[in-house]
Amino acid sequence: MNELKKNNMNIGKMLLQKVKGNYKLFVTDQNFIIDALLPETINNLHETAKLMIDAGFERECYEIYNSYREEWLEDLLINKLLALRKMGFQDYVIGRWIKTSKVALKILFPSERQLYDRVFSESNSASSNLYFSRICSGAMIQLLNFAVAFANRSPSAWRLFKNLNLFETLCDLIHDFESLFLDRLVSEAIQVKKILGEISRDIFMEFGNLIFLTPDAELDCWADGGVHPMTCEATGYIVMAFWSRQNLEKVLREYPFFVEGVKTYSLFSSQMELIMEQFEKKLETKSQIYEEPALRYFFIMNNLSHIEYKLETVWDHKLRKNTEQYFELYCRNSWNEVIDFLKMDINESVVSNVEGNLMKDNLSLFNQKFKDTCGIQCTWRVFDEKLRKQIITFLEIKLLPAYKNFIVIFQNVVGKNAEEYIVYEMSDIQDQLNHLFLLEEVDCVQEDLMKTN
Repeated sequence: MNELKKNNMNIGKMLLQKVKGNYKLFVTDQNFIIDALLPETINNLHETAKLMIDAGFERECYEIYNSYREEWLEDLLINKLLALRKMGFQDYVIGRWIKTSKVALKILFPSERQLYDRVFSESNSASSNLYFSRICSGAMIQLLNFAVAFANRSPSAWRLFKNLNLFETLCDLIHDFESLFLDRLVSEAIQVKKILGEISRDIFMEFGNLIFLTPDAELDCWADGGVHPMTCEATGYIVMAFWSRQNLEKVLREYPFFVEGVKTYSLFSSQMELIMEQFEKKLETKSQIYEEPALRYFFIMNNLSHIEYKLETVWDHKLRKNTEQYFELYCRNSWNEVIDFLKMDINESVVSNVEGNLMKDNLSLFNQKFKDTCGIQCTWRVFDEKLRKQIITFLEIKLLPAYKNFIVIFQNVVGKNAEEYIVYEMSDIQDQLNHLFLLEEVDCVQEDLMKTN
């Protein structure tokens, strides 16, 4: 055993080098321990074990062997590969846990089993299986306990996906547990998988609340109606939920709620619809900070457009309808008021002085309202060029023909003095529209000076 112990450091270095930087662990080599030892070392171990067992010292033989190997396996996995005692209990250690668990179940334990079977090839198989499980149980129980302890930490949107990573890893490794062990380690792994699944389910059912429990959600809206940091962060979590959809649906299917003894299944799609409704209400509440109704609807439309862009490859049918609704409300409370001054209900062939004066008044009001609206909205920020073009195209279709028609009639009614009242040529109107929403797009995290007070 001392001779075997001398090789442990070299074997450990070989393993760490083999899996270095290999996060997904494509490497599988179940003979690397045997290959690293001299044949006479293994033969000597086998002969000594046979002599002890034949002499009636089976239990003592297993216990001595196990004490050496269990200590080494635990140190290699927990201290060196996982580095748990050095790194502490942090979110980023999850990647190491996944890698360590895969190394343990797919390389180290199978390799240890190969060595174990060579040393105790003539012993009782039932006893051999039992004692081998004890060699691995120390390190394995620590790994499983870590997963449970992490899952039981305060729930958050971010931790949902970490828990799902743990859950997915255990799902993939259950077959390896079953092929290696015949005792409680298999039951422990299945129980931990169940705990991870149920906790992930519970967090997902609160996901709509958790994605808004962030410092960004407390920030005020930008004065320019731009995309709120809350929208950026919450949308990022929702996108991650769609990326994790397969695991989430598996969790919801395998671990239903029990309400008064009756299984109650939750569906991913229905839960996401509830979350989006909650998201929209949050935006509506945020928009109340704006005194101008048009800016409120512009803000909501802008933020929904950002969400729609991020989710367009996975789920956007409902968002598109809602975005159009807020687009109409935005136009109704801004540009429709401008266009209303160009509407006429007169007989062009018989125009009285009163109607002529009314047209002059309407044109004057239009000029002022158009100037004010353009002056305000050229300081607003749209999410992307696509939305900006959508708004300008709408105005070109609605405003330009109405203005052209009004000016033609106005010139006919007023005559040679008409030019005194016409401030904007058609090209001027088009130019003003083209200068709307030209602020450069900035990152979601903007300076506090850009926020409304």
